[in-house]
Amino acid sequence: MLQPQVEQSVVPDQPALRMVSWNGLLAMADGLAVRAGWTRQDRAASWLLSARPSAVPSARRMTAVRLAAWGLQEQAEDVDRLVSELVTDALRHATDKIRLSLWVEEGLLRGEVEDVSTQAAATAAKPRHVTLLGHLVCCWGIAGKVVWFELVTSERDCPHAHPD
Repeated sequence: MLQPQVEQSVVPDQPALRMVSWNGLLAMADGLAVRAGWTRQDRAASWLLSARPSAVPSARRMTAVRLAAWGLQEQAEDVDRLVSELVTDALRHATDKIRLSLWVEEGLLRGEVEDVSTQAAATAAKPRHVTLLGHLVCCWGIAGKVVWFELVTSERDCPHAHPD
């Protein structure tokens, strides 16, 4: 009887098995939940990420999946940049956990990145790319250890925007 032969590609100095981080597992589980329809009616999402470099790509993946589920593909590129920058900024100060929250209602998408570490500073640091925030969103701010932004998702004016 012939036995199937399995060939393994072994690259020197590389582990044979790639370990998935907690953040990566969270992103995979969230993606499966969205695809399975378990979150179909949800217009809000919140994730607790470990304060590790894997938080950035995981946050970007989860954001992209949710925006697609909410029919907001047009905003995906801008929100991807915003989430990436704000989570990266939070990693500079957080010691334990970072919370990313997104919700959409009445033509606005609101995002928040919060340092929920117990040893962190009392307030969030001003984002490094303030001009990026100013160009992509209708408004943003800092409240305690939370940096937030709002992005218009429909043909409406931002209720918080200041006239130029």
